[in-house]
Amino acid sequence: MNKEMRSMSDLDSIGVFTFRRANDGDITRIARLNLCLAAETEDKSLDPDTMRRGVSRGLQQFPEAQYFVAEHKNQVIGQLMLTREWSDWRNGWMLWLQSVYVEQDFRRKGVFRRLLEYALALGNEDGQAIGLRLYVERENAAAIAAYERLSFNNAGYSVFEIVPLCGKLRLGSY
Repeated sequence: MNKEMRSMSDLDSIGVFTFRRANDGDITRIARLNLCLAAETEDKSLDPDTMRRGVSRGLQQFPEAQYFVAEHKNQVIGQLMLTREWSDWRNGWMLWLQSVYVEQDFRRKGVFRRLLEYALALGNEDGQAIGLRLYVERENAAAIAAYERLSFNNAGYSVFEIVPLCGKLRLGSY
């Protein structure tokens, strides 16, 4: 499979979609879509400069972080990021699906499914990935339904966090 711009195209009722790895020219657009994602799914307003720097740095972390985009008429209309986590339990890489966003007008048209298929083909070229995980807001019924249609299963985990993690960490007593 060709890794360049001509990678995968699909024809449907609204035209041709192309799927490719993101590059530095996509930083502003990916950051903008991530801001939309945060606002839509978590009602969060994030700092645009921090987001742009985060996307830029993420692109530099290959292969631990890999961004992929979907285009329509040479405009990025969807994105996702794959990150890797080593699993000593399984002796392989667990891929994490993150920063998934498709513009409203292009939802329910197969863009996400085809972008994910493309990303998984390239994101696991070495065959070392043993699984794919994601986290989703419990209240995001549309996303949960989309993931279930693609055969994702609820893994039964809850996600906990300490954010920000900086300076001296003071843990609670137990």
